[in-house]
Amino acid sequence: MTGNPTADANTDSKTGSKLGTGLVVGAVVILVLAFGYLEKVPTALLWPMRLLVVLSIGYLVFALAQKVRATKFEGKKVIFSLILLLMLYGTFYVICLVFVKLMSKKDEAITTVDVTELTKQARGGIQAMLDGESPVQYDREVGWVHRPGYAWDGHSISEQGLRGTRLYPVQARDPEKRILCIGDSFTFGYEVGDTESFPYHGEQLVPGSEWINLGICGSGLTQSYEQYLKNGRKWGGKYVVIAFMTNNVKRTVNSFRALVEPKGAMTPLTKPFAKIVDGQFSVEPNPFQEQARYEKLLANPEEELAYLYDLDYYTWSNQERVTNPVLRTLGYVWERRNGDHNLDLLLGRAKDGFGPFRPGGDPYGSALWHPKSPGFQANVKVFDRYYADVIADGREPLIVILPSGADVEKRAKGDPPKHRALLDHFDEKGYRYFDFLDVLEREYGDKLDPKDLYVKTHFNGKSNQLIAEEIVKMLSLK
Repeated sequence: MTGNPTADANTDSKTGSKLGTGLVVGAVVILVLAFGYLEKVPTALLWPMRLLVVLSIGYLVFALAQKVRATKFEGKKVIFSLILLLMLYGTFYVICLVFVKLMSKKDEAITTVDVTELTKQARGGIQAMLDGESPVQYDREVGWVHRPGYAWDGHSISEQGLRGTRLYPVQARDPEKRILCIGDSFTFGYEVGDTESFPYHGEQLVPGSEWINLGICGSGLTQSYEQYLKNGRKWGGKYVVIAFMTNNVKRTVNSFRALVEPKGAMTPLTKPFAKIVDGQFSVEPNPFQEQARYEKLLANPEEELAYLYDLDYYTWSNQERVTNPVLRTLGYVWERRNGDHNLDLLLGRAKDGFGPFRPGGDPYGSALWHPKSPGFQANVKVFDRYYADVIADGREPLIVILPSGADVEKRAKGDPPKHRALLDHFDEKGYRYFDFLDVLEREYGDKLDPKDLYVKTHFNGKSNQLIAEEIVKMLSLK
């Protein structure tokens, strides 16, 4: 009995088609695993994984070429295919748009910035500042400082504008025991009580010492520098702690807080910022040189926001801000899945290698930490000037690097810190500093977990005590 050749051919064709589809799916899965999870692959399996990636890419190119060769291009089919592709892209576009909208409420790294209007939260924060009902008040040089005598949610500000209720003589009784602490909300001690900030813990560790808490919520490195120049120097003392939280790398080069955190209600204000163009570094003054300018901002936001945007890192960095939700989603996922790190592993590059500088996408994204980024270089210049001025004043600076929860998670996984180029610069310059990540790893070991360290987004009392203990050790305080 003779079989049906046509039926056999059809069966072989279907089998081959299923096999081809399976291989395509398998190749795609391998690529997703490689670029999203290669860091989790045991070292012994890296080379087999690299081989699989090469084979997968090769097969996908081969399958695409075969598909193109077998396709008969007819007008109607081409039009239908294009329409289908547009519909698929449209669906994906909507999905990504929803993703960006939802995630922007949780993560400012993907927040959409409207340069024509203020958010409800920003408007409320500005109005509260103007009405004297905000924890901060306008300051021409610094941008904003804490309102003397104000208290809210367990946070007290003394009549001297410092965190807590203790009052200090302007002239130090013993300069050897007076430490100026300057930074942002992590220095101020946001989300914890007056007796849980690291400057307060420092005073308990060293009896008779005076830790002047000059921390300002929502501020950045440029403001920290201006705070030292205007309000720090008068307090005297021998030591200056320059506390820098890693997320603040963008605040250094940002002219208006609401451009990077549109829904931040406490400090949607303008401030001095660092700038470096064609190798020329400068610290630009606060764009609003009088408080009345905020009235104009509220009345005519489009014009004022355009002015502030033109001054901001968004503009002077010469990096295109991507607004397409598909590209923003893909870039966000790539960054969150450590795509660059996985690519380094795939190509066998050094784990600490930075790779090429790829501007674009989001100027305030991960590219900001690249050594060749103008934003990173501006941060370095501020540190250099700040450190030199403290020494010129006859004081001893200590830089304290404070990590975010995401930094802690990366350290727990064994990833290099995003700020490693900054630490390399400190080492090269011989600056005295410590990275609190190292302290936390020493304290918690393989049990390092952000849940044990933070209240919400700021350090809890125990973490602040560890910071104080390390400062005491580094400065040899007695």
